Amino acid sequence: MGPRWKGKGAEVKALADPISEIVIQLQSSLICSNSRGLLSDTNVLLKADTEQTELLNRACFGRPRVTAEKNEQWFQLCMEEAFYLQYSLKCIK
Repeated sequence: MGPRWKGKGAEVKALADPISEIVIQLQSSLICSNSRGLLSDTNVLLKADTEQTELLNRACFGRPRVTAEKNEQWFQLCMEEAFYLQYSLKCIK
């Protein structure tokens, strides 16, 4: 049994823009910017620029937090997401 796709064109979009490529781009961007997470209760806050915001949204990492700044965005990551980015991808500190 093959994968099931939700919505028309989902398979074409997924094949054209695979999640593995998005994660590689996200990893590279976070490493280049020397990203650091801030521990806040049971979450980790991560400051993201415009490119990282797009990549985090496309990869479904974290939840965007509303800020007054136009050029920066903060993401609230759960512990599992932060652990994956820190331990497996080694792209945040």
